[in-house]
Amino acid sequence: MLTTALAGAMIAISFSAPPGPVALETIRRGLRGGFGPALRVQLGSIIGDAMWCLIAVLGLAPLIQTGWVRGVLSVVGAGVLIYLGACGIRDAIKSSGLPSVEAATVATSAFRSGMVISVANPMAVGYWLSVSASLVATGVVGATPPDVFSFIIGFLAGTLAWAFLMAFAVRWSKRIMTPVTFRTVTFVCGAVLIVFGAMLASQILSAVA
Repeated sequence: MLTTALAGAMIAISFSAPPGPVALETIRRGLRGGFGPALRVQLGSIIGDAMWCLIAVLGLAPLIQTGWVRGVLSVVGAGVLIYLGACGIRDAIKSSGLPSVEAATVATSAFRSGMVISVANPMAVGYWLSVSASLVATGVVGATPPDVFSFIIGFLAGTLAWAFLMAFAVRWSKRIMTPVTFRTVTFVCGAVLIVFGAMLASQILSAVA
């Protein structure tokens, strides 16, 4: 069971560590509000991560290949990324300095942003399709309930550890930033989110055409 839990934690880190929309939103929110909003984005993303993990463990990942399911995920994902990217660019243009405290309503929305990005992330489909195959090969899928439970607990522990690590890293980075650097990083995060969204939108149009 311990080995299974460690495998879940390792998969969680490999899934969370590569730079992506959640990391960019964590940086953007964290630079505005500090540790709290950055952590909320990460905690919100765990909802989506846990959903994808459960789908893979149950052996249901191939079902996500259904055309309309991927289409819905892509449309929602593209819309969310473009919207958040536009918010980032707006913040970079309007900000005159380093904000010290983020409004409560904005801080609360950080959790929702992380959750929506991770749930509607079509890029997770390809990842979890490959992981699902690995889980089948290693016997996790279809194994005993204790083994499945251990894997899920290990996965959640790994994502939670990564969430705190990212939040602390953003908080430390904010302390050494100048107002110009803050605006530049915020603008870049917003622009890259829009690029992610535009790429998804392009894939949707190509599939429809």
